[in-house]
Amino acid sequence: MARLAILRGCLLDSGDLAGGFEFGGGRIPLINPQRGILKPRQMAHLLSIKTVFPRRGARVWYDDQREAHHQICSGDEIIDYAFMGVDPNSPDNRWLRDAMQMQIPVIYYLGTSPGRYQPIIPTFIPGWHPERLPVDLAFGVIVGASARATLRASAALSYFNS
Repeated sequence: MARLAILRGCLLDSGDLAGGFEFGGGRIPLINPQRGILKPRQMAHLLSIKTVFPRRGARVWYDDQREAHHQICSGDEIIDYAFMGVDPNSPDNRWLRDAMQMQIPVIYYLGTSPGRYQPIIPTFIPGWHPERLPVDLAFGVIVGASARATLRASAALSYFNS
């Protein structure tokens, strides 16, 4: 993926991501084209999450479609990522919680235009908020016993844009 991102100017399209990678004799996709949260059946844990860039005039399904770019460009160290639906106990949202509890890094694909994504790696989930229905995303590394953003989101994006 990193090699492909470099060749494509750090932006990948939906086709690049749907192609996935080969592992254990099978293909594992990098994203789910229909959903923002992906835990491949061949894996024990969450692999990736994405924020879709809203198309002009199209319905905005989740607040993070409007806010992620603003939060990143503002230099926020923690950004919001909306739960899938409104049930904190749905499988998708439990995968987010498990990634937080086990401090498992995920790949975050930020939609930069319709059908185009910029990967931000590593991304951690330091907060899970069932009362408000988002999780917190932080870009950086694990420090001590919890995920902490060591790269500001804007710095992470500029790294991928260079």
